Amino acid sequence: IEQQLGSLILATDINRQNEFLTRLKAHLHNKDLRLEDVRDRHFMLQIALKCADICNPCRIWEMSKQWSERVCEEFYRQGDLEQKFELEISPLCNQQKDSIPSIQIGFMTYIVEPLFREWARFTGNSALSESMLRHLSHNKAQWKSLLRLCKQLFSLFTNLLPQAKFCLAFFTN
Repeated sequence: IEQQLGSLILATDINRQNEFLTRLKAHLHNKDLRLEDVRDRHFMLQIALKCADICNPCRIWEMSKQWSERVCEEFYRQGDLEQKFELEISPLCNQQKDSIPSIQIGFMTYIVEPLFREWARFTGNSALSESMLRHLSHNKAQWKSLLRLCKQLFSLFTNLLPQAKFCLAFFTN
């Protein structure tokens, strides 16, 4: 049991995402998944735990946004510590380069969406799977909208900065 639990936990390693996703796709394509088989059952438990681990974008927007911001703040704190100790800043941990919307869009596009689409196939597009995919789609659209807004505000700010400096110089002389 200890080995099986360890295997379930290790399956959540994001670096093994493609390995598990490829295997799940192959099983679903070949229609050779047999839940009577101990190995197949264990594999599907690993997939279920992976889904549970990354399901935040599949929740209602308000809750998903709140937890996404918390996770990104944790990433940014790590990046700040790495910078403080003059280490290379880890991917997604540089708040000067990595915006929360762009992090979330990438996470949804490359990690969450592919896995949950296959999970929906496995469950026969159950009502729960469909609901989760709807939330995922809605949340991704929300983050894309916020990213566009951030880019517009950044553009506006950079265009106004020279004028602001001119005004500041004018009033201080």
